[in-house]
Amino acid sequence: MRKHLLVTYLILVVLTSQMYGQTFMEKGLVYKILGDSVSVKLTGYQSINQFEREQPFHIPATVLHEGKSYPIKCIGNEALAGLSVVESIIVEEGIESIGNFAFESCINLKSVYIPASVRVIGEGIFGSCYNLKEIVVDPLNEDFQSPEGANAIIADDELVVACPNVRIPSSVTIIDDYAFFHCNTMEQIVIPEGVEKIGFGAFQGCSSLKRITLPKSLKRIGPDAFHGCTSLDSVFIPKNVSEILGANIFAGCYRLTSIVVDKDNTVFDSRNDCNGIVRKEDSTLIASCATTTICEDIKALANDCFEGVILHTISIPKSMEKLSGGAFWGCNEIDSLFVDPDNAFYMSPKGANAILTRDGKTLVVGCRSTEIPADVETIDDYAFVGRYTKPMLKLPEGLKKVGTSAFSGCNMMIELIIPSSVEDISSSAFSDCYNLNVVQLLSPMEKIKKETFGDCKSLSVLSLPKGLKQIDNLAFKNCVSLKNVHLPSTIEVVKDGAFEGCPYSNK
Repeated sequence: MRKHLLVTYLILVVLTSQMYGQTFMEKGLVYKILGDSVSVKLTGYQSINQFEREQPFHIPATVLHEGKSYPIKCIGNEALAGLSVVESIIVEEGIESIGNFAFESCINLKSVYIPASVRVIGEGIFGSCYNLKEIVVDPLNEDFQSPEGANAIIADDELVVACPNVRIPSSVTIIDDYAFFHCNTMEQIVIPEGVEKIGFGAFQGCSSLKRITLPKSLKRIGPDAFHGCTSLDSVFIPKNVSEILGANIFAGCYRLTSIVVDKDNTVFDSRNDCNGIVRKEDSTLIASCATTTICEDIKALANDCFEGVILHTISIPKSMEKLSGGAFWGCNEIDSLFVDPDNAFYMSPKGANAILTRDGKTLVVGCRSTEIPADVETIDDYAFVGRYTKPMLKLPEGLKKVGTSAFSGCNMMIELIIPSSVEDISSSAFSDCYNLNVVQLLSPMEKIKKETFGDCKSLSVLSLPKGLKQIDNLAFKNCVSLKNVHLPSTIEVVKDGAFEGCPYSNK
């Protein structure tokens, strides 16, 4: 008897494992069987032509497939994204979770009903739902609420997600991550007193947002909070803000011309009307816009502090003590770079159009018109990231090191010659150079590091030198045009995945 039961159990285990992960479609919706083999996840849809605009679209709590009824436990990430036909969605009782960006770009959606059974709601679920005007949560839901007229989903004191005509309840103290993600038709908003935190990407992509009023109670602003708010023209940072996290929170805010910090703020300031945010403790510029001035008394630039800002000229004052090319990530239109002659740490030699360390040995920041001086021994981390625009890059003889991501994303580069003097090339140094076609590596360096040429999708001609001993994992990942590689006789190790995604295989 025990043997019979064991055999039966093993058969059930095998059948269960075979069912797990299987997908099927019913009435235009795609489902995936979950690990318990008795429930499913809604993962997508087949064609928008099967849905009617005029009728409310019910997301069912159960689905019948091949004679078996499956409860639908969750709506997966991006499951109904782009379902442009429907105007009203009703999530039926029984569904327990809604994944990230589940209804993104449902551009005609006007109303949504969330049942009592939902316990988890992901990020940015209504991004780019331009016409959404009404969000209703069943009053019996124990985790989420939608106070009358709020047109938002609230969890305790957190605003989880909202639509453009939101009215933020006075009980809210936190604007959650991606809460207003791509609320593209919202032109202005007043954040009420009591709100203390704005989360990661909370207003990201709100492209019509012209004015935002931040409350005196605000203490913390998360990374990318206002990223891509392309219509925003001015921001006032209240006196109690003590934390601003991550890269430039105003990246991609192309019309922003005024950033002012309350004069009574003890952590940050906007000294000398610089139109930026400066951390007082170490005089570091941490956030900026197109009119930001790197004024005297600023000693450092935070990485990414100018991310996504359109700049043509950079002037570095004599007070500057610390900067890197990473401060100008995505600033690909820089034409001119200047350093005050009295700066003790950096210089800009005549004709170079670059920022170098005072000894002239390290090139710290370059731009699309830079001429690399012959005496440079190191191209620093992120020095040219995205900014080198000439089709040929012949690095100067005498150069010894190329830093991390130094030329990453330089998509105009077609040919690259690395001289014999180079001793070290850091990871990702030439990654994401999509049009790089020819690489001649003359240096007898021993190792090509991780992702050095990753995602160089046009790379087809590669010359590797004798003396090379090791190629690290992902060094040439996704170089989809690289069909023929001659490995020198000195090669000892080609790590797994070194040529992942390439037609060439070292096996």
